Amino acid sequence: MKSDKKDKLFSILFSMLSTGVIIWWIMAAYLGAGAEQTLYTLFALENIVNWGQANLDIVIISYIFICLQAAGVSELTQRQDYLLVAIISLVFTPLGLLFIKSEIDEN
Repeated sequence: MKSDKKDKLFSILFSMLSTGVIIWWIMAAYLGAGAEQTLYTLFALENIVNWGQANLDIVIISYIFICLQAAGVSELTQRQDYLLVAIISLVFTPLGLLFIKSEIDEN
């Protein structure tokens, strides 16, 4: 029971920290844009693609992290094999996990 409270606390703290970093990033991008750029032009598709090409390593690391997290959630909620689900998630994107059915008997 005590471990559950610690896990929940760490989860809440991590979520708050992540949300704070995202808000800080958006505000820094908006305030650092200058008068000639608006928030709309800052987050235009062309700018996002250019950023992704310039920072491809960050994009790949983020994709792998998201896939492994989705595989962990799928393992815990649907009792699936983590390694198989992680490979499927990496190859077919995390959305592919929605099409995998658990075949465990509930007896």
